[in-house]
Amino acid sequence: MLRNLMLGMSVLGLALSAVAAEAARVTPMAVDLAPTGSQSASRIEVTNNEDRQLPLEVRMYRGAISETGELDLQPADDRFMVFPPQTVIEPRSQQVFRVQYIPDAMPATSEIYYAAVSQVPVPLDPSESRIQVVMRFNVLVNVVPSGTTPDPVVSNVAVVDRDIELPADEKQPAEKQVKRTEKQRGIEVRIENKGTRYFAAGRTGWTIAGADEAGAPVSVNYTDAQMSDLIGMGIVAPGKARKFFVPTEKLLKTGSVTVTLKR
Repeated sequence: MLRNLMLGMSVLGLALSAVAAEAARVTPMAVDLAPTGSQSASRIEVTNNEDRQLPLEVRMYRGAISETGELDLQPADDRFMVFPPQTVIEPRSQQVFRVQYIPDAMPATSEIYYAAVSQVPVPLDPSESRIQVVMRFNVLVNVVPSGTTPDPVVSNVAVVDRDIELPADEKQPAEKQVKRTEKQRGIEVRIENKGTRYFAAGRTGWTIAGADEAGAPVSVNYTDAQMSDLIGMGIVAPGKARKFFVPTEKLLKTGSVTVTLKR
């Protein structure tokens, strides 16, 4: 139930991202912590951009990311000290949360956690009929032992089509809207991380090479910024694998495509 709730909240957060961005700002959205020492703690700053008080709490979760990108979150408050765990941010003000990792043993590989910065629902007047929308930000927290390194390997590349949903037809009323999709051609790239530290596939450049359907050679270089726009941070945990879809401008020939990661 918790997993479904958290995934549902993530979907809600995407739908309300513009609203949340105006109401509050969280920085940074990703941090690396050491298991021990002065680098085992970090600061997360939340800015309340609204003209009303913003009650917030911070909860910690262990994250597991499947090959297809689904995120499974399990409670991990016992692995961290968060101060303050709850607070009320005054209008047009900031609050700094301190997050510190508390190890029970020295990890051999990097570990993925998330600090969920969530708005606390306030009691509503039962005589009024209102919907209360709450916001949540997931801050990626990587616990990274000294000496760990990523070792990404492209284990498979396939030319695939996927269905993408088209925007609604503004000429049609809502009750007559029909879901419309179209095929998008691209490649599906499976990356295995055989190292001991997480690998951020969206923080490195890619080179995609192959041949188009007529046999002409094709080679495209993507910068790390371009890959971030396409796949986000693209975290691949140690000993795990992820599949990423990258749309291609030209139709590529099946079996001809290679992907090189710039390291």
